[in-house]
Amino acid sequence: MIINSSNTLYRLVGIVLLAIASAAPARAAEIDGGNLRLLLLTMQDMNTPQTAMRADIDGEVDVAGTTRKLQAIAVFAPGKEARWYLQIRDPAMRALVLGNERKVMQQVGSKTETVPIGAPIGALGLSYEDLSRFIADDFKTQQITDEGTDTVLVGMHPAVESAYVYRAYLIDKEKQVPSRTQFYAKTLNNLVKLRLDSDHVLIGKKWWPTTIEIQNYPESATLKLHLRWSQNATIPPELLAPASVAAATPLPWEPPPAASAAASSPKPAAR
Repeated sequence: MIINSSNTLYRLVGIVLLAIASAAPARAAEIDGGNLRLLLLTMQDMNTPQTAMRADIDGEVDVAGTTRKLQAIAVFAPGKEARWYLQIRDPAMRALVLGNERKVMQQVGSKTETVPIGAPIGALGLSYEDLSRFIADDFKTQQITDEGTDTVLVGMHPAVESAYVYRAYLIDKEKQVPSRTQFYAKTLNNLVKLRLDSDHVLIGKKWWPTTIEIQNYPESATLKLHLRWSQNATIPPELLAPASVAAATPLPWEPPPAASAAASSPKPAAR
């Protein structure tokens, strides 16, 4: 009788412990090598437009304590070419970035020249590479260096021509976009730039940042950009073609009357 009671007690304790374990919140599944590749491909898809996306940009540039305003337009073309166009108001300049070719057709005044994608954008303290789209195959030896419930930090070395020897992306697991990018030049312990993306809005099925901050440590430069996105933007095709961009008419500075980021933000569910 005593043995039977003990066995019954053990069974009851086991049932209670099992119930407690079942009721505890499940720990988020960790990302393994295969899932990391899938995450990076999804992040690439997330920043690949389905239609032309125009960003009207207002910003502040602080270089060594001197602050000035910035007005610009960026247009990101759909497709795998990672092609995008940049237009700055003052000082006036335009550029067509050919992402897959890692080069830029840059026009300042009447002078047009081809520069590498790592070339600086005027005196802004950033390069074309810093704003270009993420392409998974541009990197090798991707490795998870830290992981939390909501984010994962992934470090990787460029497999293409780059001004950097290493990058680290802090990726939002839910939105599958980077919220922080760390740029290292020359050596793995030389952090030269930090990019922060925030205030994302959902346009179609993709998340786009409406605030981008970039800190350039060697140049003591800080850039803060505020972006207003327009979906299905009408862009003259000559602006996205290397043979015609230099002679093309610049885009008007007034944003087009298309669907804006604010109009495309998620709406509260009906109750």
